[in-house]
Amino acid sequence: MFPNLSAEMARSRMNLKMLSSETEIGYESLKNKMNGATEFKRDEMIKIKKVFPECTMDYLFASDEDAE
Repeated sequence: MFPNLSAEMARSRMNLKMLSSETEIGYESLKNKMNGATEFKRDEMIKIKKVFPECTMDYLFASDEDAE
């Protein structure tokens, strides 16, 4: 659902559990958001952006639909 965020996680050798721990977003909640079942809240997006400071929010949260 968020290919750029997934790519940055892979580059950092970070899995979903690690990102959950780093951002203090619940694992199940984060998993649902990454799969598109629920939407990210702005404060969650900001926490994730802090983990990847070199990336813009637009880049990190571009979805598969944005590419179409």
